[in-house]
Amino acid sequence: MCLKHVRPALELCPHLRKGHVAFLAGTTSIWGVIGSRYRLTATGLEPLPVEEGDVPVPYGHPQLGWFLASQLVRELRDYEVVNVDDLEPIARTVD
Repeated sequence: MCLKHVRPALELCPHLRKGHVAFLAGTTSIWGVIGSRYRLTATGLEPLPVEEGDVPVPYGHPQLGWFLASQLVRELRDYEVVNVDDLEPIARTVD
């Protein structure tokens, strides 16, 4: 996320207020999606019951065409854990 939105996200998002970790990633790749799985019935498309909560599905999965994606999943490689308060000075050195 961009530096402009880090603080507002931490203040406004109930999930992030519970706790968060910041990563400074050198390399990332798009891995897959999280979403709802559907099936075709006689009356049309029907969502399948969620058995284990949101489970990431990789691109290339044979059932990916039956998913309605709600979140993108990225793989982080070559990263370091950083303190959110240290992100602004780090970003200045990267520019």
